[in-house]
Amino acid sequence: MSLLSSLFPNYFLPDINNVVLFGESGAGKSSIINMLSEEEVAKISSSAVGCTFRSKRYRININDKPVTLWDTAGLNEGDQGKVPKAEAIVELYKLLRNLSDGVSLLMFVMRAPRITESVTHNWKFFRDVVCMGKVPTVIVVTGLEGEVKNPGDNMDNWWRDNEGLFRTYQITPHGHACITATRGRMIGDGYCVYDDLFERSKHDVRELIRTKSTSNPLRVPPAQWFSSIVEMSIKLPCLKWVWVLKERVEVAETTLKILKEKYGMADFEAQDLAEKMNRYK
Repeated sequence: MSLLSSLFPNYFLPDINNVVLFGESGAGKSSIINMLSEEEVAKISSSAVGCTFRSKRYRININDKPVTLWDTAGLNEGDQGKVPKAEAIVELYKLLRNLSDGVSLLMFVMRAPRITESVTHNWKFFRDVVCMGKVPTVIVVTGLEGEVKNPGDNMDNWWRDNEGLFRTYQITPHGHACITATRGRMIGDGYCVYDDLFERSKHDVRELIRTKSTSNPLRVPPAQWFSSIVEMSIKLPCLKWVWVLKERVEVAETTLKILKEKYGMADFEAQDLAEKMNRYK
């Protein structure tokens, strides 16, 4: 961070700052949003059942600048290889429409300790396909309150011990935060066991957003963006689960109908998308 940005932190946050949180269900995305909002605005669920790509927005302020957080439902273990329902594909298009004014930061949320297959799939899909490698991407690792057992212990030690493993999976973030998103149990007088760690975690995540958000957000027309995602994900073997159409061609047909009738996709845009999909039947 430059001297100017440290002296004038408000100036260096973009006017429109969309931050997309992604990762497995139960990783802690909603808990992070509640932590940053300082109130319970996002419903917390440990369920892995839901519509892939469904998203919801939450508005917060960082240094008096507005930031929009997007809580997305990503892939979970066992999702790979499944043919997506039309609803899931439509939800992705809706998300892209909502992000048409730009994406400033991707925040990958995962729960310690293990790196699952869906962790790598989520990372590659959102970072390399959805945002084409053009948006800064950070990692927030939750559930690390247990790392602090003795004086001098630090949750960030977890990253020091595991960074090499992430590099093995070609996961190289622009920044990271090792946090807890819970205050833990009450210990009397209105205090909770992890209050200090929680406040530090909130500070660290806010700093990630403030210092790593790009001042030049990725902006792509939604239909063009969506079409590019389809084409790119088909070409990558590790991501072919996203658009497996050999068994369910009707998914593509239903999707195109919904996108045209309900979300205003132009005929020529739908035709271009259909040609890409049909190419890989």
